[in-house]
Amino acid sequence: MTHRRLSLQHLADEQGWVLVSATVLTLLMLSIGLVAAGLIDNGTRRTREQRERESALNVDEGVLYAQSLAMQTAWPSSSNVDPVSLKAQYYPAVCTSSSPADWRCPNAESLVAANSSNPGSAAFGNVDELKNVTWKTKVRDNGGALATSYDPNLADDSQSGCVVPAGTGSATACTYDANGDRELWVQSQAIVRGKPRNVVARLRLEQLQETVPETAVVAGAIKITNKGNHGGTPIIDASGSQVIVRCSDAASSSCADFESGQIKPGDPRSDSTMPNLMTADQLQRFKQRAIIDSKYFKGCPGQNGQGWDLSGEVVWVEGCTNQPNMTSKIPTTACGPNLPAGLDPDCVNTETKPGLLIWHCGMADMAGGWTYRGLLYIVNNSDGTCDPSMPQRGNGTCSAQPAANVNDAVTTNGGFGVWGVVAVDGPACLKLGSNGMQVGYDKSVFGSTDSYGTVGLVQNTWRELTATAF
Repeated sequence: MTHRRLSLQHLADEQGWVLVSATVLTLLMLSIGLVAAGLIDNGTRRTREQRERESALNVDEGVLYAQSLAMQTAWPSSSNVDPVSLKAQYYPAVCTSSSPADWRCPNAESLVAANSSNPGSAAFGNVDELKNVTWKTKVRDNGGALATSYDPNLADDSQSGCVVPAGTGSATACTYDANGDRELWVQSQAIVRGKPRNVVARLRLEQLQETVPETAVVAGAIKITNKGNHGGTPIIDASGSQVIVRCSDAASSSCADFESGQIKPGDPRSDSTMPNLMTADQLQRFKQRAIIDSKYFKGCPGQNGQGWDLSGEVVWVEGCTNQPNMTSKIPTTACGPNLPAGLDPDCVNTETKPGLLIWHCGMADMAGGWTYRGLLYIVNNSDGTCDPSMPQRGNGTCSAQPAANVNDAVTTNGGFGVWGVVAVDGPACLKLGSNGMQVGYDKSVFGSTDSYGTVGLVQNTWRELTATAF
């Protein structure tokens, strides 16, 4: 009985050791769980931060290349305003994601969803790029303190030889290609959800070597109105090449009208399949280059306050009607020691730096005691882009009279000549009419037929700057 009572008393004992042990064990398990949860949360946060930093770098590089696309369509070439388009040829001191739309800056609408009124069409639109994104760019010449490397602390310093227009928004920063080497620094910064990335690279405007038919003289038809041989000096010396007419019968005077000895090394050859000098795409590239180089004439030289200077690697004359007489008005320089005998010694361009003069629409009347050094190209609306008032000229014949008529695309007189190449597209007539040599062929001028292509990265110039260096 005593043993039974002791056992029942033991079973009724409620001192709580089991509860304490369970509570301690639960707390230990909860602590381990909280530590694990903290580690997981920290890893998730770090992963998110890394993703945001990667998104910031992606956006930053995208902004850099978007700026290069803007430069490709309008390379900042001077401190002036283009007289034709009335667009500035320099860039703002800074482009930002919140700036008003500017053709010289990356397009905020199409770049990042956070800055676009149509986020679905933006190039960058992941979860990090939907909000809290800002970016900005700087375009600087690679001269002065930035000649060898880019220092963001010196990017806004003045540069010798750079004229800073008031329209840049800066009194000192050089925001165009002042040294003319077709290279510029571009710095871009993007901040995505508070994570900044900052990169810089030097960009180059590439030149494209264009391929064109290498013929001394080509036209729809040809006529030399001067009937003398002037002591055996030819009017056209195509030695090393030939003269080609597109009309069907070079033996006919309506197709090729000249006197014996006036054309070397032999009579013109008929070739109705002879292509135009350039395609429409090539012409568009050369037009863009002329605009970038400030060598685009809207109308004739001497009109619209554009001056008379036809020198330059690529010069484009657009829609010239009622052309003024150019005699004694064209600025010239000495041609050089190897000028063919019979050509005027006063040149537009020089022996070592020939050019390409593209007369796009209308007729060219070249006159007046000077020599064009390079490739004279009369497009004659072969690309079909001229105003309807200036249709393609010519029908494969030349008129009998010396004066110009509707079949002529170019006439020369008064001592004008070409040291290089003459090309006339389509069926129009090339009419040569003054004393002495008019065309002296030189194959080397084909090396001047370079257009501008894309804006590309100069190798080994891309680098990341400190996040706040802007």
